[in-house]
Amino acid sequence: MILKKQLILIVLLIIGITLVGCQATLASDNIKEKTVDQMDSDLLIPIYYPFLENTLLEYEGEGNEYAEQKTYFEFIENNRAQIKVMNPGTNLIRILEYKEGALTEVYLEGEFYHIENMLNTKATKHDILLKEPLEVGNSWITQDGYQREITSMDSKIDTPYGQLDALEVTTRFDDVKYQKDYYSKGIGFVARIYVDGDMKVKTLLSEIDNTTLDHEMRIFYPMNDGESIVFINDKTSFPTNGSIDKMLEDKLKNPPSDKLSRVLPEKVSIKKLYFDRSDWIVKVDLSDNFLEELNAGSTYEYNVIKSIVNTLGRFYDTEKVSISIDGRPYESGHIQLTEGETFKVTEDTVEFKQ
Repeated sequence: MILKKQLILIVLLIIGITLVGCQATLASDNIKEKTVDQMDSDLLIPIYYPFLENTLLEYEGEGNEYAEQKTYFEFIENNRAQIKVMNPGTNLIRILEYKEGALTEVYLEGEFYHIENMLNTKATKHDILLKEPLEVGNSWITQDGYQREITSMDSKIDTPYGQLDALEVTTRFDDVKYQKDYYSKGIGFVARIYVDGDMKVKTLLSEIDNTTLDHEMRIFYPMNDGESIVFINDKTSFPTNGSIDKMLEDKLKNPPSDKLSRVLPEKVSIKKLYFDRSDWIVKVDLSDNFLEELNAGSTYEYNVIKSIVNTLGRFYDTEKVSISIDGRPYESGHIQLTEGETFKVTEDTVEFKQ
């Protein structure tokens, strides 16, 4: 039982979901207080942990299958950034905030396989990763009673990416159990070493790619005969701060084969796309010309609606989708939604084959 608990703790540490949020901070006695204006500009957190647009960082793992990971900044706004973390076990998002001289993880959600801007989410964590002044000896106490301290400003850390100069932060859990995190100028997080007695687990930077994030998704389209719908497993490139609405709109307007029909007519737009987490419902509002531009019979209209519902429901991993037209519940001569009513995702479709 003890071994099992230790293994669980290791996995949580590796994917960054340790519950060691920091509330109180205690500076060491030998550190004089400094204002930001007094600090060397090279010794500020944004230098050691920049929010990098359109950059995929890859890490090799040693000692545990979950130590390997990829990270990507999906959204950046002012002093907050949303990072997608992808490892062999799960995808998760972390929201980091740089405020009042500290870099803090304020939100984390696991099993996060879609793309959604969560930057305005209310903070549910307060885990300080770095704290100014960036000097050896600066330390703070986590809410679980562990000490986290800057233990080096000039560490040499060997990674598959190369040897890097790094700032070292050590979190000590007990006499034989501790974790060291390394941050390099202009890159950010470059390595983590977790030690528990003779056991050692490493996450080490291996590659930096200036690229967008490839996101796999399933898109549904009506067949040209108007009698059925099919799906394709597609891949799209998502840039940092990209528009999810425009990404999905583009896919629904541009089927990859002339055997498939558009889901959205060319002149129709998605006015708003919203995932209501209180009821776990995807809500999409289409422009008021949708029915006029669609100009379809009942069967074809039904297949278009089914394609929208299945695509959005699959993307957000929910069975309920609400469609409105210019703010009004969907209503046509063939289909009508009442206020609060939703369409249901169906899976009675087959994959399209050329």
